[in-house]
Amino acid sequence: MRKIFLLQGLLTISILQYAQIKKQPADSKISKVTVFLEGSQVERQAKTPLIPGKQEIIFSNISPNIEKQSIQVRAEGNITVLSVNHQQNFLKEQQKQDEIKEIEDKKEQILSLITREKNLLLVYKQEENMMIKNQGIGGTNGIKASDLKEAADFQRTRLSEIYQKQQEIEKEIRKIELELGKINRQLIELNQKADLSTSEIVVTVQAKEAVSTNFTVTYLVKNSGWYPTYDIRVKDISNPINLQYKANVFQNSGEDWKDVRLFLSTGNPKEKSDKPSIDPWYLRYQAYSPVVYYRADTLSGQGIGRQAISGRIVDASGRPLPGASIMIKGTKTGTTSDANGNFRLNVTNPINSIIVSYIGFETREFIASRNDVVNVSLKESLAKLEEVVVVGYSTNSSYDSDDGWYKSSETNKRKKDQTAIETITTYQPTTVVYEIKDPYTILNDGKTYTVDIDGFEIPALYEYYSVPKLEPDVYLTAKVIDWQELNLQPGEANLFFEGTYLGQSFLDVLNAGDTLKLSLGKDKGVVAKRTLLKEFSSKKFLGNNKTDTRQYEITVRNNKSQPINIIIEDQFPISTQKDIEVQDKKYDGAKLNDDNQKLTWTLNMEPKKESKLNFRYEVKYPKEKRLNLD
Repeated sequence: MRKIFLLQGLLTISILQYAQIKKQPADSKISKVTVFLEGSQVERQAKTPLIPGKQEIIFSNISPNIEKQSIQVRAEGNITVLSVNHQQNFLKEQQKQDEIKEIEDKKEQILSLITREKNLLLVYKQEENMMIKNQGIGGTNGIKASDLKEAADFQRTRLSEIYQKQQEIEKEIRKIELELGKINRQLIELNQKADLSTSEIVVTVQAKEAVSTNFTVTYLVKNSGWYPTYDIRVKDISNPINLQYKANVFQNSGEDWKDVRLFLSTGNPKEKSDKPSIDPWYLRYQAYSPVVYYRADTLSGQGIGRQAISGRIVDASGRPLPGASIMIKGTKTGTTSDANGNFRLNVTNPINSIIVSYIGFETREFIASRNDVVNVSLKESLAKLEEVVVVGYSTNSSYDSDDGWYKSSETNKRKKDQTAIETITTYQPTTVVYEIKDPYTILNDGKTYTVDIDGFEIPALYEYYSVPKLEPDVYLTAKVIDWQELNLQPGEANLFFEGTYLGQSFLDVLNAGDTLKLSLGKDKGVVAKRTLLKEFSSKKFLGNNKTDTRQYEITVRNNKSQPINIIIEDQFPISTQKDIEVQDKKYDGAKLNDDNQKLTWTLNMEPKKESKLNFRYEVKYPKEKRLNLD
């Protein structure tokens, strides 16, 4: 019995001690945020007084969208952290966005205005009732006609004024109520986007003495990330490329990041960390299927979350296409496929128009919803650009006989743009981290905030290229060597050439190799036109065969103020049947590739000059057959 009483006493003491654990709120502030390609790590700092013994430190106003397993707590001094717990607090609303508060204040003002107008309307209604009830005119001796007329005129005039005022007030009330309806709809939309519940991190610590301790709490939040874009500016082909590297940061995590130290990491915590294992490779015939949809919730163990579209990009043979661009149409939100062609794209809208593109393949566009798993097969483009091998001249350039390029004397050097924001780049084993020196504010509104990462002046090898058979435009590209030092990521690039915006291109650094090729778009200063010379083209019949003769003239004009080199390409047809013969080929000044019958002219053109190129061929085939030679 004594043992039982002793155990009960100890249990009671333990319960009382547990019940007496002090709960200490900690006033924390976000000091640092590391933004990954998907997700962000938030660091909070707090200084809290502690008493000797065990106590709970409560960090409140924490985003509800955190990864619980990512929470880390550090405490300075002789403090022992016993446990860390995360809990939701649905009773305490998160601090609302400034936009919501502003709209709610405006709503209160409008409600007060409606109340005031309705009260005024009620006053006129009461006056109307009073006037009607007092229409009777009493008196034992009767009244004079003049008095009766005066009373009737007064009543008529006053009632008319009352009715007029009532009509004006009712019209004003309807107008204000329409405005109130708009505000209510806007508030509903904003509140649907904002999760107003908040969460708390409860840290149980043991202190040996009374002390004021600095706490550091870090955790990973969802619904945030960044993607790169670039501004590529070229003054002319005698100057280096000016490249501005930018980050587009977004977050809807549930908490504002105000004046924080911002770090941008090329890492992605959502990517799997397990090394791959190779399975047996079985060959099967595969039919071409451009787009195949699945629902994520129908795939066992392959759910992708609530706000994303994922899938795989392959070619017509089923081979993966790494580095393919996947973009939401009309936005700058996008991603690229990995080495196995897989991708994951975060979306905010229920239905999205997705554009998939890859160099040398036809671009595809399709509609996808949240949770869709989409397999996209791209067809190889018949009009894809071949590698360009001609370079524009530069006034301070020198000729390299090994590769035939005209190079700047600073080809192997790159100069940092002094006007760019100060950034510290840290190299980690698998990622690169950019520390932005100036503090940044990224609000919890889902909007995209542009952050300058770096800027460079890069010597480049400029190259012109045209296939007038396909289009009369001439393309300018640039090649950059030693580009790996720039730590670039795949992303869209805005192109500016000679002060003119040319549109967008994609910076494909995953497939760049030793040389990064930048597509600078069409240069309207150079024109190439292909014309069929009808006077030298004919169709003849001889026996059971007919012979088509085609002769073309390609006119190339350099309207620029600088000399250029340019590559022009065309082709002879290739026979696939024994009874089709391609003969009498003439191609003055061109180089013929015997394997693919491609013609290549290399031209050195002075400013404001024009060159004409000619080639011809004959095709002999049975006269009862039809053959498309256009």
